[in-house]
Amino acid sequence: MHRHRSILALCCLFSISTTLLVRAADPDLKAPAPVLSIREFELKPAVKAEEFEGFVRREMAGVAGTDAAGMKVHILKGDRGARKGRYILIWEFDSAATRNLYFPREGGAASPAYQQVWKRMRAVMDKFSTYVKETPAYTDYVRVSD
Repeated sequence: MHRHRSILALCCLFSISTTLLVRAADPDLKAPAPVLSIREFELKPAVKAEEFEGFVRREMAGVAGTDAAGMKVHILKGDRGARKGRYILIWEFDSAATRNLYFPREGGAASPAYQQVWKRMRAVMDKFSTYVKETPAYTDYVRVSD
């Protein structure tokens, strides 16, 4: 009986190891790389950082994650370096395919799928715009390594 368990355990270990090696050797089996769309912005002159950050924590947290499959919104504040104390907005897409579903062309209009999501996010994002001065420039980054 003990020998059968040992053989079964070795077979399972071999199967798992083989699966992991095959996945590692075949890049087509890897999960798609996420896309981070980064937008810099500044707070409007009359806005206090504490007020803005409170709004972000209370009202913006999870706004896209619950309404848009494969998309999240993050607000980050510079802690060191050239943009210390300044903010960025990151739209995180789980893949280029998801980003393309919502925004089919670079610099182009949003898709009908995103317009449906926007209807649910609009109130929070409109309030966001009362705090910030956004620039139209953005860059989408695709992860190339871990």
